[in-house]
Amino acid sequence: MSSDPEQPSPVTPFAPMVPDGSHGGLLERDPELAAAAHAVDELVAGATAGGPVRGGILVYRGEAGIGKTTLLREIQRTARDRCTVLTARGGETLTSVPFHVTRQLLQPALDRFDEEDVRLLCGGHFDLLAPALGLAPPPSASAAPADPQGVRDGLAKLLERLADRLRDRPPVLLVDDAHWADAESLAWLDAFTRIRRDRRLPALVVLAHRPLSEGPQRTGVPAVLAALADRAVVTLGLHALTLDATAALARETLGGHADEPFCRELWSVTSGNPYETVELLAKARDRMLEPVAGSASLLRGLGAEARGGGLVARLEELGVGPTQLARAIAVLGADSTPGLLASLAGMNPTEVAEHAELLRQARIVTTRADREAQTGRAQGKPTGPDADPGTEDASTPTTTREPTHPESAPCEPAFPEPAHPEPTHLKPVHPGAANPSPAHLEFAHPLIASAVYGSMSPAARTALHGQAAWVLTAAGHGPAAVSRHLLEVHPDEDQDVVAQLRAAAVEHLAVGAPDAARRCLERALTEPPGPDAYATVLYELGCASLLTAPAATVRHLSSALGLPGLGDDLRIDATYRLAQALAHNNQLREAARVLAAEAARTPPGTDRRRLQAANFMYEGFQAVEEDGPARSRRLADLTAHFTGADNSERALLTVRGFDAMMRGEPADEVVRLCDLALVDGIPARGLGWTDPTWGFEIPSLTGIAYAFSDRPDQAGILFTEAVRAFEISGWSGAHLAFAHTLLGLVHRRRGNLPRAQHYLEEGLRLADRVGNGLPVHWDTACLLVDTLVARGRTAEARSVADHYSFGPPWPGAIVLPGGPSVLGRLLLAEGRVEEAVDTLEAAAEALVGRGRHHVVWAPWPLDLARALAPTDPDRAAGIAAEARAHAERIGTPTALGEALRCTALVADPPEARRLLTEAVAHLAASPSRYEEARAHLDLARATGSAAALAKATELAAACGASLHTPDAVTARASFHPPE
Repeated sequence: MSSDPEQPSPVTPFAPMVPDGSHGGLLERDPELAAAAHAVDELVAGATAGGPVRGGILVYRGEAGIGKTTLLREIQRTARDRCTVLTARGGETLTSVPFHVTRQLLQPALDRFDEEDVRLLCGGHFDLLAPALGLAPPPSASAAPADPQGVRDGLAKLLERLADRLRDRPPVLLVDDAHWADAESLAWLDAFTRIRRDRRLPALVVLAHRPLSEGPQRTGVPAVLAALADRAVVTLGLHALTLDATAALARETLGGHADEPFCRELWSVTSGNPYETVELLAKARDRMLEPVAGSASLLRGLGAEARGGGLVARLEELGVGPTQLARAIAVLGADSTPGLLASLAGMNPTEVAEHAELLRQARIVTTRADREAQTGRAQGKPTGPDADPGTEDASTPTTTREPTHPESAPCEPAFPEPAHPEPTHLKPVHPGAANPSPAHLEFAHPLIASAVYGSMSPAARTALHGQAAWVLTAAGHGPAAVSRHLLEVHPDEDQDVVAQLRAAAVEHLAVGAPDAARRCLERALTEPPGPDAYATVLYELGCASLLTAPAATVRHLSSALGLPGLGDDLRIDATYRLAQALAHNNQLREAARVLAAEAARTPPGTDRRRLQAANFMYEGFQAVEEDGPARSRRLADLTAHFTGADNSERALLTVRGFDAMMRGEPADEVVRLCDLALVDGIPARGLGWTDPTWGFEIPSLTGIAYAFSDRPDQAGILFTEAVRAFEISGWSGAHLAFAHTLLGLVHRRRGNLPRAQHYLEEGLRLADRVGNGLPVHWDTACLLVDTLVARGRTAEARSVADHYSFGPPWPGAIVLPGGPSVLGRLLLAEGRVEEAVDTLEAAAEALVGRGRHHVVWAPWPLDLARALAPTDPDRAAGIAAEARAHAERIGTPTALGEALRCTALVADPPEARRLLTEAVAHLAASPSRYEEARAHLDLARATGSAAALAKATELAAACGASLHTPDAVTARASFHPPE
C-alpha cells in the first residue's frame, strides 16, 4: 500500500491486507478462507478422481463494508489455477432486472463456445434459454410466454452440462451482494443446487450477502437466500476487526510508529469495519496526519467524510460537474458507459473524462481498466503500454480477471480476452454488466453508490430516471432494459410510457419472468392508460399473473370484463382465462358460472362453443354438483350431431366423451366420441398440449377416457406426446408433473405396477417443486396410493396419504380416479373395516346421485361388497349385482371381469367357480394384467387348481406384485424398475 500522499491510488482495497500473509494477506479471515479452501479442494479432488463431484454451497454473511468482496476476491485468486471461476454481483438499483446475475455468470463462459456448442449445452432448449441469457432477442409478441419453471430448470441443466464440459477445471460461482440479486437468478441458483438429492453438486456456489431479516415469514429474495443457506456446506458470519488487527493495519499503512491511543481511537471511530478503517487510513495518509495520540481527535471528523452525508459533502466539494456525473452513474448503474453518461449528464466526452478522473482520485469511482491494471500488479505481471498481451494464458477458458476494489462493481468475467480472439456466432444482445467496456464507470463501493443515490431529492431522482429511459431508448436499448427506469418515474398520463411498459412486459414474459412483467403492467395502470386501452392493460396484467398468482388474475380479469374497451376476441379469451384462474384457485362453481353467463351473451358459433366446452368441463370437475344428470343430458343433446368439424366441436366432444365414461355409458360410445375429437389419432392443430387457447385439459380428458375404456395404448400415445411437448416447450412445472401422472395411470391400467409407481413418484417430485396442495398432488397421490396398495405396500401407501393429506376434507374438484374409493381401499388393506365402509358409503352417496357408475374409475361397490360380505351378505350381494349391471353396460373386459369377481364373493361355491372362470376369461382379454392375476388367484382358491395358482403367480411377478398375502394378489416386491 503506497504511503505517498501525492499519488493516491485510484481505488482503495476493500478489506485490510497485510503483506505475506498465509491467506493472501487478509486479516482475521483464516476460518472463512479455510472453509473455502477445503470446499475447493473437495471439488477438485472429486473432478480429478473421475468419481462423483463434490461441490456445494458456501454462504458468507456480513454488514456492508465488512469484507465480503475482498474475501471472494481471495477465494477467486486461490481457486483460479485449478477451477473455472465465474463471478457476478447484485446491484441495489438492478433488483428488478430479470436474470441480471445469471447473465453476468454465464455470458462470459458461453462466449468461449461457438453457436453449435452453446446449443448443445442448452440441451435442445436454446430458443427458450437464449433470451433469458441475453444471447438472443425475446420471441415475438405472439409467442406463448415462457414457463418460469422451465426456464429455471433449463438454465440449471445448462450449468450442469457446462460443469461436465469443464470437469478438468470445475466451476466455482462467486456471487457478491446476493441480497441485491434479482429474484429470477436466485431462483435459478436454487433450482441448480437442488438437482442432486445427495447434494453432490457439480460446482461450488459461493454467496456473499448482508444479514437477512429475522423471522419465519420471509418471502422473495430473503426466503430463497435462507433456503440456500439451509443447504449450504457451511454458513459463516463475518465479524468486525479487533483492536489488534486495526492497529496492525494502521501501522502497515501509516508507519510502525502509530501509537496505541491513535489506533484505539481509529478502532472506536470505525467500529472495526474494514472498509471504513481503510478509507479513514487513506484519508489520514492523504492529509499526512501523524498517527499519534495528538492526532487521534481528528479521526472522527475524517471518518464522517467516508459515510452518508459526509461522503456526499466530500463529493460536492469536487464541484457541480463531478457531482452530476456521480448521480448519473448512480442512476444508470451497469449501463454507465461514457457515451450514455454524457447524454444523461448533458456533458461532452471531454467533460465526462475530466470529471471521472476527479472522482477516481477521490476514490469514489473506478473503472474496468483500473481493475485490470490492479490485477496485473497482483499477479506480478507488467501493465501499461509495454505489457505483453500474451502474458495471460488464453488457451483455455478457465481464468478470471480479479476486481481490485472492495465491493466495487460487478465481479469480473470468468474468461480473459484471448490474445487471438476466437470467432463466435453468439454476441450478447443484453450484455449489461457481463461485458463492461474498459471505460465503464462504477462506484468504488456499494456504500458510496447508496449514499450518492440517496442524496438526490425524490424529484431529482425521478427526473433523472425519466431522462435515463429516453437516453437508453435513443441508444437502441429494448423496452425491458428501459423499464427499470420507467418504474421509478411519476405517473403523468404519458401513453408512450404505457406503451413502453406494455412492450417490456411482453419481453419479460418471453424470458420467463412473469413477476417483472407484472410490475411493468401495474405501473402502466398507474400512468394511467387511455380509456380505450385501460381494460386491455388489465387483461394483460391478469394473463401475466395467471401462473404465479391466480387470485390476482381473478381480480384483474374480472375488472377488465367490467369495463368497456375489450374487443370480442379479447373478451372471450379473458373470460376463458378468468375461469382457468378460478379453477386453479379451487373456485370451480364460480368458474362455471362466469362461463355460462358469457356464453349466454355470445352469439352462436365457435366462440360460444369454446365457452360452453369450458363451462361443461368445470361443472363436471366439481366434487359436488346440484344436478349432474341434467347437465349430462344437456351436453349429450348439444353434441348429438357433432362430427368434429372444428376445434370447438372437438373440445365439446372430448368433454362429452369424458362425461360418458364417468357415467358408465358403453365404452364403444366413449371411444367413438374420443376418436371424433382427434384427427388421425392425435389432437388437432390448436388443441395440442401446449396450445394457450384451449389449455392442456382437453387432450388430457381424451386420454383419461381412453384409459378407462380399456384403450391404454391410445392413452399412452397421447400422454407420451404430452411429456415430449411439455419438455420441448420448457414447461417443467405442474404441466409436466401431470403428464407423468397420466403415464402412471396408463401403466397402472396395464398392470405394470413398478413402472406406474416410478412415473407417479416422479410426478410428485415435479409437483413438489411448484408448490403444495395443487390439484396434481391430489391426483398423483391418489393413483400412487392405489398402486402401492395393489403392490402390497400398505405402509408406504399410508405414508404417501399422510404426507399429502390424502383424505377428507376433499378438494372442490374430483380426484383422479375416485379419491374416496381409493382411500376406502387403503383402509381395508390396513384392516380398518368400519372406517373403510363409512368412506366407501360416502363415495357411493356422492357419485350415485350424479349418475356416475364407472366401476373401474370409482370401484367403491367392489370394495364395499367385499367389506360387507362377512357380516351382511345380503346387502353385499345387492351391491355386487348392481355393480355387475353397470359393468355389463360399460362392456369392457376389465369392468366385466372385476364385477364378476365381486359377484363370486357372495355366490354359492358352484356358481362362484363359474363366475370366476368367466371373470378370468374376460380379464385375459383385457389389458389389465394385475386384475387378471387376482382373478386367477381367486379361481385357484375356489377350485384348488394348481394351474390357476401357477398362472396367478406368473402374472403377479410380471406385474411387480406377489402372492404372499392370503387374501389377495398384493405384493411386497422390493424393487423399483429402472426408467
